[in-house]
Amino acid sequence: ERCRAEARPSFDVSAYRWPEIFAALFRTEAWGAANHRAIDAMHELTELPETPPTFVKLAHSYRHAGRKLPREWRLAIRPGEERRAFARLAEHSAWREFEETYERFVKREIAPLCGDAEGVVYQCPPTLRCAMPSRAPTILMHRDGDYPRHQPCEINFWVPITDVWGNNTLWIESAPDVGDFAPVEMKHGSFLRFNGHDARHFTRPNDTGKTRVSFDLRCVPVSLYKQHGGGVGRARDKGKIGDYRAKRTGPVTLRPA
Repeated sequence: ERCRAEARPSFDVSAYRWPEIFAALFRTEAWGAANHRAIDAMHELTELPETPPTFVKLAHSYRHAGRKLPREWRLAIRPGEERRAFARLAEHSAWREFEETYERFVKREIAPLCGDAEGVVYQCPPTLRCAMPSRAPTILMHRDGDYPRHQPCEINFWVPITDVWGNNTLWIESAPDVGDFAPVEMKHGSFLRFNGHDARHFTRPNDTGKTRVSFDLRCVPVSLYKQHGGGVGRARDKGKIGDYRAKRTGPVTLRPA
């Protein structure tokens, strides 16, 4: 439990260059000047180009923000097309740089906080989020333990790439079922460790006028990891955390949060 206690460690932003990496990931060659926008101002794009974004999840973000999507965007987010778009993205240099940086970040910044010198099993890729100003929340109240195949020993990490405060951030309770929900307010260069398996968390409609960009992941110390979350599972779930694909870091040097 000590390694799941809420903590807000910091890291050297120059060692990872997350804002630049996300800007490259969000870039679509055909958009031209529309690419030159800060990542916390993605919502300010006044007219959506006809060409759908290379990073197709952006289309969902614009739709959630109430924007009418061009026809090609709507076609691009159909289930089969979206899977093919992600397969193409996996070959893109911006995605490869993101993955390499992410794996380094997990090994250096996250795994040492999880209490097992043998390392962790961690979600890879993480969940990437782009929450634009909108009238609806992006995440309803839940705990990860509400969903199949999650493990009680999971540790959650949430890494904002933009500054977060008020209603453009995550709201969490300090302990399971306490109900004392409060916003997680941080500057870029800090991240959150918390017990998201048991403690409830959610977002509120983003009324801040800024887009929030973040990624989140779940880790399990190697010594505690169980295939299929300890229950009956399908062969295709082997090696996962919940429904998320996972990797192992290998041994790490531990440190306190």
